[in-house]
Amino acid sequence: MIKHIITILCLLNAILFAQFPPGSRQSALGYTFTSIADDQWSIYYNPAGLSRVKNLSAGIYYSPAPFGLSELANGSAVVAKKFNFGGLGFSASTYGFELFRENKISFAYANEFFPDVSIGLKLTYNSLSIKNYGNDYSFGFDFGILSRLSENFQLGFSAKNINRPTYGVNKEKLSQQFSGGISYKPVQNILLAAEIEKEVRYPFNFKFGIEYLPVKFFALRTGYNTEPSNYFAGIGIFYGNFNFNYSFISNNYLGFTHSFGIDFNL
Repeated sequence: MIKHIITILCLLNAILFAQFPPGSRQSALGYTFTSIADDQWSIYYNPAGLSRVKNLSAGIYYSPAPFGLSELANGSAVVAKKFNFGGLGFSASTYGFELFRENKISFAYANEFFPDVSIGLKLTYNSLSIKNYGNDYSFGFDFGILSRLSENFQLGFSAKNINRPTYGVNKEKLSQQFSGGISYKPVQNILLAAEIEKEVRYPFNFKFGIEYLPVKFFALRTGYNTEPSNYFAGIGIFYGNFNFNYSFISNNYLGFTHSFGIDFNL
C-alpha cells in the first residue's frame, strides 16, 4: 500500500510539471497566446479570441510522452464557428493513463461587444479518476478580454477557474490562473508576444514568443518561460485549408516534450 501511494505521489508531482495546455503552435510560442488569440485554440487561452475565428475552424493535438513519460500522454480536439451573434467553441481533452486520468469538456462563447473589444466566457466540465481512490468532477468558469488597439497591436487578459472549483472531500483546488499580455506585428511576417501569468499557488511566470514566416506556407516559432524555466520551438506548414504544426519543449532537468497538431480552416 505504501509503495502504491508513493508511486501515485511521484506521478502527481510529474503531472504538475507536464500538464501543458493544448495546441502545437501555442506550445512553440511558449504558450504566449493570451493577446494573440486568433484561432480556435483560443478556447484554452483566451475565450474572447473566438470572436475572431473566421467561419469554421477545427483542430487536433497530441503529445505522446511529455518529458519522456508515455503515462502522461495527452490529446485534445477543438472546433469553433463564427455566427452573426458571435463565435462558439467546443473542446475535449484527455490526460494521463489507467492510474490517473483527467478529462475536460468545454463550451465557450465570445463576441465583439464594443468596437475592437471582444469578451469571451467559457464553461468547463472537469473529471478526475484515480484508480483505487475514486473519481470526482467539477465545473470551472473562465473569462477573457481581447482589445485591438491598432491593426498590428493587441492586448489580452484571461482569468481561469474564477469560481475556484475543487476536487474531492479535501477540496483540492484546481489551477487558478490570471494572464495578461501584448502582441505586436512590426512587419507583416513577424509576430511578437509577451505576457505575465500568475497561478495563485506559484510565482509569476514571464512568457515570450516569436513567430516568423519566411515564406507564406512555412512558419518558424520559438518561446521562453521563466517559471519553470522552459525553452520552446516549433514549425508550421500551411497547405490549402490545413495547417500542420510541430513543437518541442526543453526543460533543463526533465528533457524534451514533443507535440503535433493539425488545424483545418474554412
